[in-house]
Amino acid sequence: MSILSTVVTIGAGATIGATVRYYLTELMTQMFGRGFPFGTLCANIIGSFLAGVFVVIVLEKAALSESYRLMLLVGLTGSLTTMSALSWESIEMIGAGNYSQAGLNIFLNVLLSLSALGAGLALTRYVFSVQ
Repeated sequence: MSILSTVVTIGAGATIGATVRYYLTELMTQMFGRGFPFGTLCANIIGSFLAGVFVVIVLEKAALSESYRLMLLVGLTGSLTTMSALSWESIEMIGAGNYSQAGLNIFLNVLLSLSALGAGLALTRYVFSVQ
């Protein structure tokens, strides 16, 4: 792949992922308010689950081209999940003296995102093994 096609491929996936993250965050804020960053938590869980699914499909089962790997794993799930938002929101909580809430935020994001990725891997591998 040329540099330009790589940038365009990653950018296409990133545009979708970032847009989904934005609207998911807006939806979670409308549903639960701004007291806890549920939007970032949901984006990280969903993005991690999708990463698990895409790893199996793109890399293991369908052996799709490099373009799909870059678009789905680097672009889409890379921009849907957000370590920077997790870090910023946690630092804001710490700055406001909400240490337990910051700890809970970090703990839930890491634990649930890892669990979601593992579930995505396991579920997709199971689905492909049944066929």
